[in-house]
Amino acid sequence: MNSWKCRRLAGKLLGLLGTLVSILVTLLQLRFHSANQPPFATHRLHFIAFFTVILIFTVLLGIGIKLEAAGSGCPAILSTVCLFIGYLSLIPLLLIIEPYIGWAVFIVWFFFFVKWAWESYEEMRDSIVSAIEPVTGFLKTQFNRNCNQNGEASIADNV
Repeated sequence: MNSWKCRRLAGKLLGLLGTLVSILVTLLQLRFHSANQPPFATHRLHFIAFFTVILIFTVLLGIGIKLEAAGSGCPAILSTVCLFIGYLSLIPLLLIIEPYIGWAVFIVWFFFFVKWAWESYEEMRDSIVSAIEPVTGFLKTQFNRNCNQNGEASIADNV
């Protein structure tokens, strides 16, 4: 799938996410309309989880937009994680409205997340290794330079 189609699909999925959050917030208001206590008092941890996940989602989305604006492109892994985190934000709201449906959706979400993580393990490992190799090379060079200045044996001498 080319980059344009991926961005278009991601845009549609983000639009769907916004629509679903709006619908769930409306359902939450309807469900607790006549309650004596507001849902913030009775489901405090759910709301903390919801706002925490939304904050993480917003930060990841901002990083992706900043990378796109810089011209380096947003990595596919970051886009996918952003979407998974975004859809995770629906689960605390579903747990408040209807706990059984919330747990069922969480199990489905968890299954898809584990499946994606398992399939993309090689790509993530390769990208992490390729990002770490220049850093380790630089650190070895600096350490060897410091050892040579102090008259100690360097890493290359020991290997």
